[in-house]
Amino acid sequence: MQFHIFITSILTFLFLKIVFGLSVKGQENIPRKGGLIIAPNHLSNWDPPVIAISTALKREVFFLAKEELFWANKFYAWLLKKYNALPVKRYGIDKKSIKMASFLLRKGKTLIVFPEGKRNKGNGFLNPQPGVGYLALKNKVPIIPVYMSGTTEKLLNLLFRKNRVKVIFGKIINATEFSSNGSYLDRSKKLSRLVMSKIISLKKNA
Repeated sequence: MQFHIFITSILTFLFLKIVFGLSVKGQENIPRKGGLIIAPNHLSNWDPPVIAISTALKREVFFLAKEELFWANKFYAWLLKKYNALPVKRYGIDKKSIKMASFLLRKGKTLIVFPEGKRNKGNGFLNPQPGVGYLALKNKVPIIPVYMSGTTEKLLNLLFRKNRVKVIFGKIINATEFSSNGSYLDRSKKLSRLVMSKIISLKKNA
């Protein structure tokens, strides 16, 4: 793991835990080696750094970020790249991003992919996109479903512990054992739906 990411992750994790009561469970489910997809639900713009920090205590992570974020300014674009963000088009098929994501997974890296594809803004769960299932099947890597909550809460509610930011890592879903029946697209959709169902189940333990 790169030194600046390791130090930033520790300091930010401690800050979030002490100030906002960040609660992280199930980190023991994260394997130390091998290509891996971390698949959380998506509530707000705070989700990527929170899930990255919660995961990076065990493994360095990479994640896909909408390409518009890289257009804000040069410094912000540099910062995103410094912390392993990869630009991706939100509409259509982005072959370049798929190729890069696949390269990282095959090199044994950890990739964060939001199955819903966009923020649900706290209004329940959105139907999953086939992307997370496709990447797992294509590269024969496991997926860890993750349930997150509290990232849409008001600052004062977190400070006074009326609510907490919570991250729960579920059990590994082994894509290599997933059914080989049906077309690649159908299998990708089924695997993505399975991941989403596991995320919803984790909500019961939040």
